Amino acid sequence: MQLKRTLLLGVLIAGLSFNLGNARAENWPGWRGTTGVGYSTEKDLPLTWNAKSGENVRWKVPLGGVGNSSPIVWGNKIFVTTSAKQTREDEAKKIVPAHHLVCLDVAEGKQLWRTEIPAGEHPEGYDIYAVPTPVTDGERVYVWYGSGVVAAADMDGKLVWRKERTGPLSLNPGLCSSPIVYEDTVILYCDQGRGQGFLQALDKKTGDVKWEQKRKEASYNNTTPILIKVNDKTQMVIASSKGPQGLDPTDGKIIWNCAANGFGASPAFRAGLLYMDSGANGASLVVDTSGQGDVSKTHVKWKHDKVSAEYSSPIIVGDYVYRTRKPGVIVCWKLSTGEEVFDERVDGISILASPIATADDRIYFAASGKSYVIKAGPKLEILAQNDLGGGTTGASPAISGGKIYIRDREFLYCIGRNPARC
Repeated sequence: MQLKRTLLLGVLIAGLSFNLGNARAENWPGWRGTTGVGYSTEKDLPLTWNAKSGENVRWKVPLGGVGNSSPIVWGNKIFVTTSAKQTREDEAKKIVPAHHLVCLDVAEGKQLWRTEIPAGEHPEGYDIYAVPTPVTDGERVYVWYGSGVVAAADMDGKLVWRKERTGPLSLNPGLCSSPIVYEDTVILYCDQGRGQGFLQALDKKTGDVKWEQKRKEASYNNTTPILIKVNDKTQMVIASSKGPQGLDPTDGKIIWNCAANGFGASPAFRAGLLYMDSGANGASLVVDTSGQGDVSKTHVKWKHDKVSAEYSSPIIVGDYVYRTRKPGVIVCWKLSTGEEVFDERVDGISILASPIATADDRIYFAASGKSYVIKAGPKLEILAQNDLGGGTTGASPAISGGKIYIRDREFLYCIGRNPARC
C-alpha cells in the first residue's frame, strides 16, 4: 500500500498529464518514469521473455545510431535519442557525430519520424553522445546531448528551439545527467571539473535561460535530479559530489544540504526518506528531507562508510532498499535502520541499468542482456530470469501499456505478451 501512495505522490509532483483510471496506459515521460525514481503503477507485466525463442518479444527494431539513453513513452509514441557512430579518426579530429531524435509507434516499432538535432561543438561524448534520456510534457520533447546542445521538438518532430552551451566543458566521462521538466522550465544539472558546474532552468517554449546557479565548489557528477514533495512544497534533490542537496526548483537555491563526499548515483526516495550512495566504493546514507540548512548532524538516519556499488540507481520498495553491485550481486538493506537483509550473487545481472518497481511488488532488473524479476521483500525471491542476448548499456527500461521497452546500444526491444497468449 505504501508503494501505491508513493506512486500517486510522484504523479502529482511531476506536473504531467496522467490518467490514473487507466494504469495500463501509463505514460513514461522521462528517465525512470513519472516519479524519476523508477515506480510504475502497472501490474501483471510479462515475467519471461527470450530473444532466441521469441517468447514475449513483440518486436526488435534498429535505431539507426548508437546511444545509452533510455526510451520514453507518451501515448502511442516512443522517443529515443541516438548519435552516429564516431570513428577513431573522427575522435582524433574532434569531429562530433550527428545527433537524432527518433519517434517510433508502440504497436510495431515503426519509425514515425527522425529529426536531426544539429550537434554542438564540444567533442565530450566519450564515443557515445546520446546518453542523457529525453523528457516530454506531451507538447514537446526535450533532448540534451554530449556535445553540449539542448533542444526541443514538437510531437511531430519539428525542431522548436535549439541552444548550445558556450565555453569549454570539463566532464568525466561525458554528459550523462538527463533533463527534467518542472512547471514551465526544463532543468539541466551539470556538475563538472574546474569549477565550471552549473544548474540551469530553460523556458520550455523558447529555450531561453530563466535562471542559473553556478556550482564552482562541486566536482564531477553524472546523476539526474528528482522532484519530491516535502511539507506540501516541491523540492528538487540532487546527488552532488559534496553530498545530497535539496533545492528550490523555482530558482535552484539550496534548502538543505548534507555534507558527504563522492555521491555519484541518482537517489531513491520514499515516504520522506532519501537513500543515496557514491556509485563506487564510497559512503551511503539515508536522510530525512524535512530539514533546512546543514542537516548532517540532525537528519541522517543511518550511514555506511563504504558500499561497493555501481552506476545504476537504487530503488526503495516498502522498507527495503535494493541495489546492484559487482560482480553481479543484489544487496538489500532495511530503509529504516540500514541493517543488511541480504547480499546475494545473481549471475549476469546488469550493474548499469536501473531497476523498475511495479504496483504488484515486482522489481524488474531489465536490460538488453540478462534480466531478472524479483519479488519485493526481505529475502531474494527470483520470479524469472531472461536473456535478450544484447550488449551492456546504461539504458534503463520504460514501461507503458503493459509493455516493457528495453534499449540496446543500437536496437530497441518491445517486451509484451505474445498475441496468442493474451
